Amino acid sequence: MKPISLTVAGLHSFREKQVIDFQKLCEGGVFGIFGPTGSGKSSILDAMTLALFGSVERASNNTHGIINHAENQLFVSFTFELENAQGKKRYTVERSFKRSDEWRIKSTSSRLIEIDKESIVLADKTNEVNKQIEQLLGLEMKDFTRAVVLPQGKFAEFLSLKGVERRQMLQRLFHLEQYGDKLNKKLKQRLGEASSQLNEIMAEQSGLGDASKEAIERAEKELRDCETLLQKRQAELKQTEEEYEKKKQLWIWQKEKEDIEAKLGKLQQEEGAIRLLEVKKEQGEQAERLRPYLEQYEAARNAVAAWQIKLANLQRRAAEAKERYNQSLQHYELVRREKAEKEPQLLTKKEQLEQVKQMFAEMKKLEAQVASFQQQLKLIEQREKEKNEKFNEVEQLYQRGSEKQKMLKSELQQYHLSVEEKEKVYRAYEEKQQLMSIQQTVQESKMGLLRKQEALQQAYEVKARQETQALSIKEKIKSIFSRIEKNYHHVCERELQLTKLIYKKEKELEEARAKQEKEKTRRLASLLAQQLRQGEACPVCGSLEHPHPYKHMEEETTDSEEIIKQLERFIKQGQSGLQLLYTLKIQLEQLAQTVMEHTFNELQLQPTDINKIITEESETIQQLEVEIKSLQQDYLQIKEEVQQALQRLRRFENERLELEKQINMLQADIEERKKQYEQRQEHYQSLKEKWHEQYKDFDFDTMEQLREQIRQKENALQQLQQRIERSVQFLEEKRKEWEQLREEKQMLEKEKIHFVSLLETKQELLREYEAKIKGQLGDEQVERLLAHVEREMMLLKEQEEKAYDAWQNSQQIYQTLESEMKAAWQALEEGRRQYEEAESKWKLNLGQTSFQSEEEVRQAFLSRQEKEHLKEKVEQYWSGVKKWKIELERVSKAMAGHTVTEEEWEQIQALRQEMRESVNEAIQQVGAAQKIVEELLKKHERFNELERKREKLSLLVSRYTQLQNVLKGNSFVEFIAEEQLIQVTQMASERLGSLTRQRYAIEVDSQGGFIIRDDANGGVRRPVTTLSGGETFLTSLSLALALSAQIQLRGEYPLQFFFLDEGFGTLDAELLDTVISALEKLHSNQLAIGVISHVQELRARLPKRLIVEPAEPSGRGTRVKLEMM
Repeated sequence: MKPISLTVAGLHSFREKQVIDFQKLCEGGVFGIFGPTGSGKSSILDAMTLALFGSVERASNNTHGIINHAENQLFVSFTFELENAQGKKRYTVERSFKRSDEWRIKSTSSRLIEIDKESIVLADKTNEVNKQIEQLLGLEMKDFTRAVVLPQGKFAEFLSLKGVERRQMLQRLFHLEQYGDKLNKKLKQRLGEASSQLNEIMAEQSGLGDASKEAIERAEKELRDCETLLQKRQAELKQTEEEYEKKKQLWIWQKEKEDIEAKLGKLQQEEGAIRLLEVKKEQGEQAERLRPYLEQYEAARNAVAAWQIKLANLQRRAAEAKERYNQSLQHYELVRREKAEKEPQLLTKKEQLEQVKQMFAEMKKLEAQVASFQQQLKLIEQREKEKNEKFNEVEQLYQRGSEKQKMLKSELQQYHLSVEEKEKVYRAYEEKQQLMSIQQTVQESKMGLLRKQEALQQAYEVKARQETQALSIKEKIKSIFSRIEKNYHHVCERELQLTKLIYKKEKELEEARAKQEKEKTRRLASLLAQQLRQGEACPVCGSLEHPHPYKHMEEETTDSEEIIKQLERFIKQGQSGLQLLYTLKIQLEQLAQTVMEHTFNELQLQPTDINKIITEESETIQQLEVEIKSLQQDYLQIKEEVQQALQRLRRFENERLELEKQINMLQADIEERKKQYEQRQEHYQSLKEKWHEQYKDFDFDTMEQLREQIRQKENALQQLQQRIERSVQFLEEKRKEWEQLREEKQMLEKEKIHFVSLLETKQELLREYEAKIKGQLGDEQVERLLAHVEREMMLLKEQEEKAYDAWQNSQQIYQTLESEMKAAWQALEEGRRQYEEAESKWKLNLGQTSFQSEEEVRQAFLSRQEKEHLKEKVEQYWSGVKKWKIELERVSKAMAGHTVTEEEWEQIQALRQEMRESVNEAIQQVGAAQKIVEELLKKHERFNELERKREKLSLLVSRYTQLQNVLKGNSFVEFIAEEQLIQVTQMASERLGSLTRQRYAIEVDSQGGFIIRDDANGGVRRPVTTLSGGETFLTSLSLALALSAQIQLRGEYPLQFFFLDEGFGTLDAELLDTVISALEKLHSNQLAIGVISHVQELRARLPKRLIVEPAEPSGRGTRVKLEMM
C-alpha cells in the first residue's frame, strides 16, 4: 500500500481545504512532518484513519469533537495505491460529515472509487465503504494504528500486548485465518458431507434386499421357461394369422363386389335424367353464341334513349345560366361605381385618425413612466425607513455585545483546573473503564457458559425423546414384519394348492386326449367296416372274406374337444396365477430381508407348515385370482408402510449421530469456557486490587461523578472561551454592518432626489398631449372611429370582389353548358346510326337458330357455374359407369369363384383374437420375469459399486476425524503465528542491535511474550517494562519496522509506507543520529517512512519535509507546505 495524496478540511485545527502530495514526499524514502506543538501534525494521521475507517482513535467515541469549532462541515479524501504481481490499482476514499450538535457529527456522504481510465464507484454508503476497505486492506483500524500508522500513545502498544490479543492481531496481519477458523470450518463441512454420504450408501445397500447370485439364477431359469412358452404360442399364432389373412382378403373382395354391383344399379336408374341435362347444355351453348349480338343491340338502344334525355336537360340548364349571367353583370357595374365614389373620402379620414392614435400611444408611455417613477419613490422611501430601523438596531446590538464581552471575561477568571489532578482523575477513570470492560467480559463468559450448559441439557432431552420415538418405530416395524410373515405363509399355501390343482388338471387333460384318440380310432374302424364288400380285399389285412366285421356300438359320448379346450384354458390361467404367486413370494422375501437387515437381525421369516395347507379342490381358479389380487394389494400397502418406517428410522439414526457429535462438542466447549471464565475472573480481581492500591484517594464507585465534574468545568471553560471568541467576531461584524448601513442611507437620499425631478418633467409633458387630443376629437374615442372607417373600406372592397366573382362564375357556367349541348347533339346522331346497325345483325343471327324471340334466348342462358356443373355432372356419370364396370371385372377375376360365409369369417376372427391374447399373456409373463432379472442384476451391480464407495468413504471419514482431532482449538494457528512472530523478532533484534551497538536483543519467551536480552550485561534476560523511555522507543521502532517489512495486505499487497508520531524527543543527539541513519537506509527496501516530530535536529537531517503551520485564533486554519533540500 502506497499513499498518493490526502485532502482534509474542517478536521481539528484544519479549516480550509489542504492537499498533501505524498507521492513527492515518499520519493526520498524518509520524510518528516514538522510544526510546533498543537499545530495539527497528528491530525494528518487522524485524517488518514478517518478517510479509511470512518473514525479517529484518539477521539471520544471515535468521532466526538473532531470537527473544527468554527466549521459545520468536515471533508477528507485519501488516494492510495495497491501493487501486486498483476500490477497496480489506485483507489480514492472520500467522506463528508456535518455537525449535528456541539460535539457530535454525522456522516453525509461516503464513496470508494477505483481510478482507472474511467473512475468506477465501488461503494457509496458508509457501511459498504467500511466493508470494502477492510476487504482491500485486510486490516482493522486497531491493527492499522499498531503496525502501519502509529499515532501518539500507540507506539509501544504492540510490544506490551498479551498473548491472545497479539495472536489475534498477527492472525489478521498475516492472514492466518485460513489456517484457523476457515480450515476447521472446511474440515467440519467435508467430514459432515463424507459422513452423510457414507450413511446414505449404507442405507441404500440395506434397501437393495436379496441380490445374491442364487436369486439371479432362479429368476433366469423362470425367464427361460416363460420364453419357451412364448415361442410355442407365437408359432400357433403365426399359423392362425396366415389362415386369417387368406379369408380376410376373400371377405374384402366379396364385400367389394357387392358394393360395386349396387353402385352400377343406381347409375342405370339415373341415365334418363342425364340425357335431359345434355339437351339443356346444347341449348345453352346456342344461346351463348347469340349473346354478343343481343348485348350490342340492347346497348345501342339504351344509349339513344340516354342521349335524348341528356340533351333535353342541357337545353333547359343553358337557358337558366344565360339569365343568371346577365343579372350578375348588371350588379357588378353598380358596386364598382359606388366604391369609386366613397373610397377617397374614407382614406383621408383614416390618415387623420392615425395621427391622433400615435399621440395616444405617446401618452400611454408617459403614464407608465409616471407610475413607475411613483412606485420607485415609494420603494426608496420604504427602504430608507428600513435602513434607519436597521441602523438603530445594529447600534444597540453593538453596545449590548460590548457589555456582554466584559461580563464573560470577568466570569472566565473564576474557573481554574489543576493539570496534574485532572490527568490523575482521567487516568483513574480510564483504568476503571478497562476494569468494567474486563468485568463485562467475565460476565459474558459466565453467561456463555450457562447458555452452553442449557444447550447441553436440551440436547440430552432431545436425545431421550428420539430414543423413545425410535423404540416406537421399531415396535411398529415388528408388527409390520408379522403381517409380512402372515402374507408370506398365505402365498406359499396358495402356491402349493394351485400347483396341485394344475397337476391334477394336467392328468385329466392327458386322459381326455387319450380318450379322444380312442374315439377317433373307433369311428375310423366303424367307417372302414361299413365300406367292406364281399369278395373285395380288406384295406387293413387284405382278406377277401369278412366273417366278423367291426360293429360300432351306439353309446352316449361327451364332447371331448370342448373338454380339452376348457382344461387347457384352466391350466393356462393356473400357470399365470402361479407365476404371480412366485413373484409375490420373492417380493415378500426381499421386503422381509430389508426389514431384518435394517432393524432386528433376530427376526427370521419362518417356513410354511405344509401340513396346515388347505387343499380343498372345491375352489375355482377365479376365486384364486381374486385372492392373488388381494395379496398383491396387501403387499403394496405393507411395502409403503415399511419404506415410511425405515425412512423415519434412518432419519432418527442420522439425527442421533449428529446429536452425539453436538453433545461431545458442547461438553468440550463447556470445559474450555469454564477454564476461560475462571482465568478472567482471577485476572479481574487482580487488576481491581491493583487499582485500589494506586488510587487510594479515589472512591471506585464515584469515579464517574468525579470525572463528570471535571468535564463540566472543562466544558464551561471551553464554552466561555468560545463565547468570547465569538463575541469578538460578532462585535467586528456589527461595526462593519453599522458603517455599511450609514453609506447606504446616504445613497438612498441621492436616489430619491433624482426620481422626484424626473417625475415632475414627465407629468408636465403628459398634460400638453391631453390638451391637443381634446381639441381635435372632443369626447369621441379614436380607436372606435378608426375601426368604423376601416370597416367601411373593407366592406366596399368585399362587395366589389364578390360581385366580380359571381359575374365571372356565371359566364364560365354558361359557356360550359353551350359546349356540352353541342357535344350531346353529335353523340345522339352517332347512337342512332349504331342502333340501326345492331338491330339488323341481331335479327339476322336469331333467324339461324331454333329460338323464336329475345325472351327464349334469355331463358336459355346459363351461368359459368351452371355450364361447368352440367358438364361435370354428365362427364362424371359416364366416367362412373365405365369405372365400376372395370372394377367389377377386376374383383370377379381375383375371387376366381371362391367365397367365404359369414360364419366362417367370424370363427377365424374369434380364433385369431384368442391366439393373440394367449401370446400377450406369454409376453407379459416374459416381461415380468425379465424385469425381475434386470432388477436383480442392477441391484447386484449397484451393491458392489456402493460397497467400493463405502470402503473409500470410510477411509476418508477416518482421516478427516483424525485431522479434526489434531486441529482442535487454535493450536495450528498459534503455531504458525509463533513462527511468524519468531521471524519478525529475529529481524527486529538485528535492527535493535545496530541501533544500540549490539547492547540489546529482543526474544520471544515460552508464553509468546517479548523479553529483552541485555548482551552488555552477560546476556541477562529481563521484561520489556524495565526499559527506559528511549530504550522502549528503540525497541518498539525495531519491532514495528520488522513487522511492517513482513506485512502483506490481504496476503498480496506489500506495505510501502510507515508513520511514526512520537518518541524522538526521548533520544540524545548521538542516538538520534544513529536512528536517522538507520531510517535513511530503508529506502532500498521500497519502504517510505514518515516521521512526525518537532525536534529541530531531526528537521535539519531530512531532505523532504512537510511543514505544518498552526491555525490563527479566530482566523484561518492549519496550513501545510512542502519543503525540499
